[in-house]
Amino acid sequence: MKRLLSVLAVGCVAVAVPAWAHHSFNTFYDMSRTVEIQGVIKSFRLVSPHSEMILEVPDTGGKMVEWRITARTGAVNAKREGWKVEEFIGKKVKVAGNPTRRDGGTAMAAGVVTFEDGKVVCLGGCPGGPPVE
Repeated sequence: MKRLLSVLAVGCVAVAVPAWAHHSFNTFYDMSRTVEIQGVIKSFRLVSPHSEMILEVPDTGGKMVEWRITARTGAVNAKREGWKVEEFIGKKVKVAGNPTRRDGGTAMAAGVVTFEDGKVVCLGGCPGGPPVE
């Protein structure tokens, strides 16, 4: 009986570990502020727990800087919304989201991506967009 209880306890801990790994966006991003950047999408990955893209953005001196954009939703909800990686890569977009808390950082938790043709994609946390994970 002790052995069975030990196995069950270890199993419960193993199942709980992914929940411990998941973080709050408030820890890394300033959710009270919204910034907007423009650039070209270099990469886009539909992954869980949060999809992400790399956006090449010119800094004030014209040098290209990579911004890491973390979606507030993951691959499952993104695919349900019909997102396809090839529809993002190489496109010039405007991204509005919550900046990293790190001074001078080039990362954000994204909310809205607006394409040049006017198409708008919500990366989670927007009215009518996919649920936040």
